[in-house]
Amino acid sequence: MRAERISLCMIVKDEEEVLPHCLASVQGAVDEIIVVDTGSSDRSAEIAQQYGAVVVAFEWCDDFAAARNAGLERASGDWILFLDADEALDRAAREQIRSWTTVSGCDGLFLNIHNYTGTGQQGVTVNPVLRLFRNAPEHRFEGRIHEQIAAAICRRNSEAAFHVTDMVIHHYGYQTAIVERKDKVNRNVRLLQQAVEEEPDQPFHHYNLGVEYLRVGEAERALETFGVARMGIDPAVTSYAHLLFKYEVRCLQHLNRWQEALDRIDAALELFPEYTDLMHHRGVCADALGDADRAELSLREAVRMGPPPPIYHTEEGIGTYQTWYTLGRLLEGKADLEGAVDAYVEAVRAKSSLLPPLYRIFRMMRVSGQEHQIPELVTERFALGSEEATHKVLGILEQSRCHEAALELLSSVSSQPSGEMRERLSVAEAMLHIQQGRWNKARLKLEPVKRKKGLLALPSARWLERLEWIEGKEVNGDDPLALWLKRSSQVSAAVTNDEESTVQTGRTVGLRAAKKKDMNSSMDVTVAGAEYDGWQALGLMMEGCVQSGRWKELHSLIQMCRQQLVGDDSSVRENVRVEEEENENLNENGMESFPGASDTLAGTSWLVKGLVSAADHHLEIFAQRTNGQRHRCWPVVQHIRLELPGSDGFES
Repeated sequence: MRAERISLCMIVKDEEEVLPHCLASVQGAVDEIIVVDTGSSDRSAEIAQQYGAVVVAFEWCDDFAAARNAGLERASGDWILFLDADEALDRAAREQIRSWTTVSGCDGLFLNIHNYTGTGQQGVTVNPVLRLFRNAPEHRFEGRIHEQIAAAICRRNSEAAFHVTDMVIHHYGYQTAIVERKDKVNRNVRLLQQAVEEEPDQPFHHYNLGVEYLRVGEAERALETFGVARMGIDPAVTSYAHLLFKYEVRCLQHLNRWQEALDRIDAALELFPEYTDLMHHRGVCADALGDADRAELSLREAVRMGPPPPIYHTEEGIGTYQTWYTLGRLLEGKADLEGAVDAYVEAVRAKSSLLPPLYRIFRMMRVSGQEHQIPELVTERFALGSEEATHKVLGILEQSRCHEAALELLSSVSSQPSGEMRERLSVAEAMLHIQQGRWNKARLKLEPVKRKKGLLALPSARWLERLEWIEGKEVNGDDPLALWLKRSSQVSAAVTNDEESTVQTGRTVGLRAAKKKDMNSSMDVTVAGAEYDGWQALGLMMEGCVQSGRWKELHSLIQMCRQQLVGDDSSVRENVRVEEEENENLNENGMESFPGASDTLAGTSWLVKGLVSAADHHLEIFAQRTNGQRHRCWPVVQHIRLELPGSDGFES
């Protein structure tokens, strides 16, 4: 039996940045490559030839189908695979594709397009699309844009059969940077508007035009356009009908027309009862309308349904982690904290790399007085199969201020850790002690690491210098942050006492010493542990001051941070008369006062966390009686604490 040959057909224009990745992904999976070049001014044609492609020159005429068909005319394979340059065939699909074409009795095969949007980190949408079909002279694309092949296949064979495979194509073309660079939306809108003028009764053009309007946030215009498309289709036989309904729902949600959205969902579920996306959005709409019970029922039904059948366009996590997380937020709002924790656990179990649910679990358990149960929860319900996973959890516990839980978990990390791992654990434990205000315990953990002169010796030494400042001792090292704390506190004290000469001497000498030492240390912030430098370190110290009751030091830190952020040292400069040092953030060598000093966004964030930590500390004390029993106002206090800003995994 002769092996059936596969031809890859593409159209490109100025794709030299992404084309190599695409062509490399099909090596060994196809027998020939036909690349139609519509007028590239870069190295696209040369790159295609390097991968063995036949390059066909084509004069662009605002017609994607015509360009596609120019490639089909040159293809000699039994099957046609078509890709865009910003796509790549998944590795598993590369190994499976010949098996599918060999055993399939179908006329066409659907592959799942995983679309990456935004920065590429927001998850993916999954769309089954006909991308592999038998080569025949009658099989030619139709449509100026969003060109289609299925209609031609069905005209040739009214009994044509299609199959949805589990093969994946990764599409990166709608990531923000690529869309902006290629001006895709404006191009698509222009061509679709032209297509609508030429074929006003073709609902597929109106549907695609609505998609582009929705993409740029023109929800009202998109909704109107989708309505025109819906009036022209039979939902029972139109392949994209389910998606059209969902997009209409998204438009209505965007416009805060929640009841209309809910009514549209209920109508759509009559047609597509297996479409989990609709059930998920039903829960979202009910919650927005204040019907939390109905919202919970819908979301629980969505997770029971699981991901929709492969014929439906969906979003990664619908019916699994995304729905569980949405349910967790709903239950959290209903004050069902135990239920919320369970939902968040399921979200993480469905996608282990998901961090936001962990932030919320730990924060809720801390706020509700269940922090002591966190280590047991982690060990019983999560699989910490590696040191990296353990450190990720420890980091989130640390940011959630679950100090005791983190320390307990640390003790059970590994029975025989490596030398480097022991140092990492020591530094991590020291950070927790600092955040808890246990300065001596932190020092005992850091000093041995410093003496061993390993990778973590430098960050350990710098933290020891910061501890010297916060304990009121003389700072003699070269840590930029400790030196900044020293000179800033000297200036503040001098200005407060109105001792101009002391201020001038202290500031000038302090700055000169800092500059010299900054140069010697090279401000190396790339070593392990340097993530605690700068504003994050200041936030950590502020929390430690709150926990240990060092209110004077906390007040000093807050004042110095505020002055650094707003440049509020005009009075200092007036008194000091140091004209050459008027830049608050940079010294004369162009270096920052401390790592990250010029990042006002991070600075404001950590300053707010310090203030929230102080408020949270007082609320915690208020919530308990002296005998350890909870105050009668505890439910109200708990609600307030949960509403306070804090680390929840969504920080920019």
